[in-house]
Amino acid sequence: MSQLRNDEPPARVAHWFRNRLIVLLLCVGAALAAYAPALSGGLVWDDAYLVGQNPFFKSPVFGLEVFRHYLFFDSFSTYYRPIQNWSYMADYWLWRGNPAGYHLTNIFLHAGAGYLLWLLLQRLFPGLVGGTTRKTAAWVSCAALFVSLLWVVHPVHNAAVAYISGRADSLAAVFALLAWLLALHALKSQGRARRAGWAVAAGLSMLVALGAKEIALIWLVLFLTHQWWQGTGGLRGRLATTGAVLAVVSSYAVLHSLPAHRVPMEDGPPAPLAARSLLILRALGDYTGLLIFPDTLRMERTLSDEGVLRSAAAWRTHARGEWLSVFGLLALLGAAQLCRWRAPGQAMRRAGAAWFGIAFLPISNLFPLNAEVAEHWIYLASIGVLILGAGVVFAWPARAQRWACGCLALAIVALTVRTAVRCGDWSDAETFCRRTIAAGGATPRMLSTLAGIYGTRGDWARQEEVLRRLLVRFPEFTPAGIQLGICLARQGRGPEAEVFLDRPAPAAAETARRFPHTWPAAVNLAKLRHEGGDSAAALAILQEAQERFPEIWEIVRYRSDLLREAEGTPAAVAAVERFAGAHWWHLEAWLSLGHLRAAAGDPDGAIASFEQASRLDLYDGRPLAGVAQIELARNQSAAALTAQCAAIGRDPERAAHYLELGAILDHLGRSAEAGAALRKAQTLAARLDHS
Repeated sequence: MSQLRNDEPPARVAHWFRNRLIVLLLCVGAALAAYAPALSGGLVWDDAYLVGQNPFFKSPVFGLEVFRHYLFFDSFSTYYRPIQNWSYMADYWLWRGNPAGYHLTNIFLHAGAGYLLWLLLQRLFPGLVGGTTRKTAAWVSCAALFVSLLWVVHPVHNAAVAYISGRADSLAAVFALLAWLLALHALKSQGRARRAGWAVAAGLSMLVALGAKEIALIWLVLFLTHQWWQGTGGLRGRLATTGAVLAVVSSYAVLHSLPAHRVPMEDGPPAPLAARSLLILRALGDYTGLLIFPDTLRMERTLSDEGVLRSAAAWRTHARGEWLSVFGLLALLGAAQLCRWRAPGQAMRRAGAAWFGIAFLPISNLFPLNAEVAEHWIYLASIGVLILGAGVVFAWPARAQRWACGCLALAIVALTVRTAVRCGDWSDAETFCRRTIAAGGATPRMLSTLAGIYGTRGDWARQEEVLRRLLVRFPEFTPAGIQLGICLARQGRGPEAEVFLDRPAPAAAETARRFPHTWPAAVNLAKLRHEGGDSAAALAILQEAQERFPEIWEIVRYRSDLLREAEGTPAAVAAVERFAGAHWWHLEAWLSLGHLRAAAGDPDGAIASFEQASRLDLYDGRPLAGVAQIELARNQSAAALTAQCAAIGRDPERAAHYLELGAILDHLGRSAEAGAALRKAQTLAARLDHS
């Protein structure tokens, strides 16, 4: 760039914008202002599993085990995110499962990513505007801050921040940005040892980012692109940087190979290239619209109509409904024109467009995805749009830039309010589903989730209504039929339920291949057979289901109950022992084995099982309470009291623990203390009933 304008904001303001502590406080304050309503939110969508049923985060003993498993246990997905589980371990230790704590961590992660983004842009922008001079230093500081704050408060990131399970994006961003900054520091360091130390730190940080979410690979591509475009060190330095990146990727590939092979859910043949091209434009139009005017936000978004996207000719017949495609095309042409515009800031505009293009490509539908669009997928790419916008403002005259600063400040306030309003959608699972459906996200999975919420609270009529409407609209969505069968069975309508639950073995195998989480059909069909007096048929159903779903504890648990009833406790012990031996990390299996061994007259084996269970959850007192019961039965009252007090220390809000404590104290002749324990149990039970 040949000439620079004296278009910086007032130097005094710029001085404050360069203060790291002030910028950190601004990022944290903006994130808290935007996402504070999320602190009162509960567990929604995938939260029910990832921070509820997930077996791998409730104890430090899983620190290495998480590297041997995909994120979702009972699923076809191959998301490999052990660092996300590590973050849940830390949250569980800090907050004891309180959702507010998890939400607070999400907010701080996002704020931290915004601050690190500001630090990175402070280093990148000077190279994009022709170097740091007195005339541009203030402008660079303001531009970096506005980009970072707009990114922090933008409503489109709600699904990555207000949603606990969405934290993978911000977690990956924090460590990827940190790795980028460490790498830049390494490249400028003097001395081989210091340079190597910073480079190793950068590589480890990048490896952590990759373990948080696969999108960190795109951060690596962005980093490499920048180094080859504007990096220092000449060809040798660029090649060395590329080699280091390949070493990090190779290390990640080794880690990613640790989980057992999983066959992903099979999709149909890929859409024709013409159809995919049109879908790319629609996705581009949708994302661009969300970034410019984030009005209709929802978790489940779809773009395609199979009849429209089957061919280019079919699209032409439906042109009136293709406004998203037109908007996407206009966005593409507009970005290209801005990159061609020979005005100050051209390099910045090109960098922003390149950033967006690189980050958009994996989510563009050019390659198969498990959805067409998702708001949290734009988390990384949105930075490119903001950089492009900063390049546009840089080309304006000084007076227009000052007006732009004022307008951007107002935009930050407006976006903060919109984000806070959007946070209300995540207040609880039912509100989330209902608002998503009302906003146009009535997908099979969303409707099925809403039906499941009604089923959990025993509202069978509403669950049945939703499921029947779902099956009329999406008749091929077999899991809804299974849900409906379970709903009918729980209403005592066995013959109607069997129509949906009793499927021939080939059909059941095909359903299991196409959809995850279909095993409840077998469990509930077995319950119907057992309630009808045919325990042999129930056991046969469960045996076949266990062969198809060997990892599912619920099948083993019900089968062990039937075996105990039909053949005695030793048969049930043997069934659970096999499962627990193959799944050392499964808390409920070891708890069940402890109770079964105690019932079989093996107190030492039972205590060993309970002790194993106690290592699997920092705050679950049930294993230690089981030890206390056995010790009391053996007249070891002192040992029983110690174990029961430890159980209460872990889980002080469980009324049953105080009832058991009262029994032990009464056995020791400490009647007054036993009475106090009983009153405490009654208080906790009353509080639970009231809530």
